[in-house]
Amino acid sequence: MHIKRENETEKERERSVFSTVFLALVAVLAVEIAMLLLSFTLSGFPSRLNSNAEQILDKQVVNRAAYISGQLIEAQDLSDLDSAVNRAAAQLVQEGETVASLTSSNEGSAPLFDAVSDQMVRTLREKNVTGVYIVLHTGEISRTAGGSLPCLYLRDLDPSAPASVTNDDLLFEHAPAAVMRRMSISTSENWEPGIPVTGGTQDDFFRLPYDRAREDGGIQNAADYGRWSTESYTLAGDSRPVISYTQPLIYPDGTVYGVIGVELLTRYVQSLLPYSELQNDGFGAYLLARSPDTTQDSSMTLHRVVTSAADSDRSQSGVFAVDMQSESGGWTRFDGWRCYASVVPLSLYSRNAPFSEGSHWMLVGTVSTTRLFAFSRSAQEWLVITILLTVLVGLLGCLFSSRRLAGPITRLSDEVAASAKLAPGNLPRLSRTGIAELDRFAAAFTDLSRSIINTSTRFQRIIDMASVKLAGYELRKGAPVYTTDNFFAMLGLKKPEGELSPHDFEKLIERIVTEQENFGLPDGGCVFRIPQKDGSVRYIRLHIAFENQTQVGLLEDVTAMTEERLRIEHERDYDMLTGLYNRKAFNRTCERLFRAPSRLGHAALMMLDLDNLKALNDVYGHDTGDRYIRETGRTLHDAMTGNSVCSRLSGDEFMVLFYGYDSRAQLRRDLNSLQSRLRRASIVLPNGDSFAVSISGGVAWYPEDGNDMASLKKYADFAMYQVKRSHKGGMQEFDIGVYNEASYETQIAQEFEQMLAESRVTYHFQPIFDRNGEEAAYEALMRPEMPNLRSPGTVMRLAQETGRLYDIEKLTMFTVPEIFRLRQQSGLLAENTWLFVNSIASVCLTGADVEEMRRRVSGIGRNVVIEITEEEDLDLEILNMKRRSTVLSGLYALDDYGSGYSNEGNLITLDPDFIKIDISIIRGIESDPNKQEVVRNIVSYAHQRGMQIVAEGIETAAELRTSRALGADLFQGYFLSRPSAVPSAIAAPAQEILREFPNGAEEHR
Repeated sequence: MHIKRENETEKERERSVFSTVFLALVAVLAVEIAMLLLSFTLSGFPSRLNSNAEQILDKQVVNRAAYISGQLIEAQDLSDLDSAVNRAAAQLVQEGETVASLTSSNEGSAPLFDAVSDQMVRTLREKNVTGVYIVLHTGEISRTAGGSLPCLYLRDLDPSAPASVTNDDLLFEHAPAAVMRRMSISTSENWEPGIPVTGGTQDDFFRLPYDRAREDGGIQNAADYGRWSTESYTLAGDSRPVISYTQPLIYPDGTVYGVIGVELLTRYVQSLLPYSELQNDGFGAYLLARSPDTTQDSSMTLHRVVTSAADSDRSQSGVFAVDMQSESGGWTRFDGWRCYASVVPLSLYSRNAPFSEGSHWMLVGTVSTTRLFAFSRSAQEWLVITILLTVLVGLLGCLFSSRRLAGPITRLSDEVAASAKLAPGNLPRLSRTGIAELDRFAAAFTDLSRSIINTSTRFQRIIDMASVKLAGYELRKGAPVYTTDNFFAMLGLKKPEGELSPHDFEKLIERIVTEQENFGLPDGGCVFRIPQKDGSVRYIRLHIAFENQTQVGLLEDVTAMTEERLRIEHERDYDMLTGLYNRKAFNRTCERLFRAPSRLGHAALMMLDLDNLKALNDVYGHDTGDRYIRETGRTLHDAMTGNSVCSRLSGDEFMVLFYGYDSRAQLRRDLNSLQSRLRRASIVLPNGDSFAVSISGGVAWYPEDGNDMASLKKYADFAMYQVKRSHKGGMQEFDIGVYNEASYETQIAQEFEQMLAESRVTYHFQPIFDRNGEEAAYEALMRPEMPNLRSPGTVMRLAQETGRLYDIEKLTMFTVPEIFRLRQQSGLLAENTWLFVNSIASVCLTGADVEEMRRRVSGIGRNVVIEITEEEDLDLEILNMKRRSTVLSGLYALDDYGSGYSNEGNLITLDPDFIKIDISIIRGIESDPNKQEVVRNIVSYAHQRGMQIVAEGIETAAELRTSRALGADLFQGYFLSRPSAVPSAIAAPAQEILREFPNGAEEHR
């Protein structure tokens, strides 16, 4: 019993001191962490952070709701427009009109629209809305389904931009042609005189207020029947969604004769609701919505009308529900994401208004809880990190304290250190510490020492028996390093005296790696290049392996293997003819340099192309051509610096990279030196003549021209071919301007082909007026509809260069008359007028195309005047074919007379019906007697032969007055009317000038 008790006591004493102390300290640390977590949980800290985030969002939405509510209420105040329309209607009724006649048709409504058009423009400007409209009708709208109602619909697509004095920023969506022409305001692509009545929900925005007022007999104020559209909609043929406010027009006798209203493009409303102002980096959304519920209800169903959000999915219309947590907001879901919605009512209707019942407007601001509570979540995450760091620091403290208390370890380490001084072959003797871990360590150490002695003996025996030179070492921490006798000799070093400690041995190996040329191997080894006393070189491979705490190294002589590998690599990486890098080696080297931009500094890539190589090969044979290439390669090799890489890419192409320069000027000196060497280089031909090396090159700079190898290659190659195309044998630096110009030319050439293939072109018309100011003709002017190709002059140049003049002629002759006829039928262009069409003098359509043109243009072809614009000599045969055409009128106009290429010879040859005097003659004619004399002469010549004179390019009153006084018959220019898809009538100042002259009178001085 006493022995057993002693054994149990011995086991207790052998328990690890480290584990005893460490576990006690860890238990204390765990109690502290538990108390910290409990205090955090009881404080309610996360919920308070979340509540603060909700309150901040609520405040932002309240502020934005006040702003948008003010904008909408201001927009729906149409009292001035309502009064103006009613006054105008009453005035017209007093003058003999009736309300029914004013609302019956587009023509009948024109007087009323004329009377209120200015007030319409003022309303559009003052209200900052995107559209204002009047729709007139006195009957039941549903009975007009499929037809249209008289409408004046005016738009400003960007009300935030400064207003144009001339109303150039406005568009008519609907208006009678007479009103549109008087106001000189452009039309949209979908213009129609009246607004279509579909009979569906698309009519609701003007039908519902109108019907409600008619049902009540107009007993309330017109504004009380006002209604905001509850869904966004689009006008017929338009893709831009809008919302609108509409109220009826009520005549004093109670007759409801139409509606007035304003519209807001949804994209403009979105600009008034900047979702980026919401917290969480713009990930929130504003929703302008309507609901049958109020914020006092526990749940609200809302219908989205306009959404402003970065997420396109959330920008779609639809219905969503909000579970109200308070009057300020509640929870909702979008696409599976739980969001907080702050809801603020908008008071847009008076309490007794017919449309106020069951339609409450709200501004809703939403942010996903993931974003809204990000700060709270981040705070909790940081708290967790803090706790983890506390645990980590606590554990480290426990570890440190335990180590400090483990005193017996120090005693054992002293004994281990003393064992290192024992004679080889002797085993260390370590005393017991009474701690199990230490005692097991001592026993293991003794066994390990015994194993080392046995292993070293076997290792030396293996080395002595090897057929190749081998050497090795073994490094154990705390013990002298063991090396074989030939270890240092194989590295070309003298063996140190005495024993080497691990530290000294590692320093020695580091010095060898630093001083001796070496390269790594894929398996982790290293090969040293060791020069020998006889001048030869040996290659020694060092491989290091680790086993537990032991490091073992093996040296192996791999000279034969390495020399064979280097020979193969040289053949792989170098051009056999010049000794320069080949393409692969050059690219591999450059890629390595570009991965370390700090090494590049200022750099330049030179692309070189050897001139005249093919001629040498053809005349003197390929041997002479090879000598030509070798001489070029030798010259390039001799000119290389320490910071350059040179390669022969292919037969006659070379590439050089200069890098690592401090300045561009320093680099340029080496480039100039290379060019000087190349200019001096030459070979001797078989006939004894000297033949100079000629080479063309392009240079691209790093980093000015590009930051990557691919860009520099592309730019240097472009610069080189600029030289090859202009002057061989030179060098040229890359010019981004020339490059962009070439790229631009390529782009517009592609757009030219696309324009022809898809007929991507339209035409504007510029009126030509007679002496009375009436439209006598229109000139059709091409307008390409391409992103970059916009100029008709560029189109004609490309057609000339690519041989596509026929396609331009065909496109023009097929398209222009058809557009002209449609716009005349719509009342947008004057009837009984000539159509001047620019034609190419050297092109005549084929018989099949003439028949197709006959089918397309029908009777309008008899109004077409062919205007000759080509700057070349006239082709009389083609011109006569055009004059004899039965499809067109056969009339000609000679364009740009007096410009230098439309000369007297062309005038006599063509014998035109119209002569258009060039703008260069008209410009400043009022003060130039010479120009006046030219015009006077051509007028006299033309009138004697029945020709008419057109003065084109008139831009001032003086030019118009002088041209008229000199006898011109027709007048064209910006001063009278600008070209447009729907051109305006003659400008009032121009009309007044023409009226100064007696009708039909001419002045010939």
